[in-house]
Amino acid sequence: MILALSLVAAMFLTFVVIDSTTNSANTVQASSISFPKNMRGHWKSKPTYTDRKKHINKWMAIPAMDMKVTAKKAAWHFVGYLPKGMGYNHKKYVLRMSNSNGILKGHGPYGQYNSFVKRGKKLILFYQGGGMITFNRAK
Repeated sequence: MILALSLVAAMFLTFVVIDSTTNSANTVQASSISFPKNMRGHWKSKPTYTDRKKHINKWMAIPAMDMKVTAKKAAWHFVGYLPKGMGYNHKKYVLRMSNSNGILKGHGPYGQYNSFVKRGKKLILFYQGGGMITFNRAK
């Protein structure tokens, strides 16, 4: 009888341990997720122009950006000339890692959900709506 009760108790404890590992309350907190070391540092992007041949200010689509990535956040802002009437400004904004898949939350250039990818020596910011901005390491 005692052996049967100990087996039932052991099976119950096994299910409790398994259930606690799959419980959504035990997920990793966003504050413990950090940017990989190869993404950290000072990054700059060049402005993007429309399909015209001459790259002049009136045909600028996306202004140049400056970004500093630390372990916990990526602070970015537009630099240089900003096209008129497009809602661009020189304010600094912050993106934070929301999960380990590389999804960022915060005030991005074109929406709230963004992600980073490192390809070779370039850092690419994919933003909500299907666009991307390519950054090179600042010298």
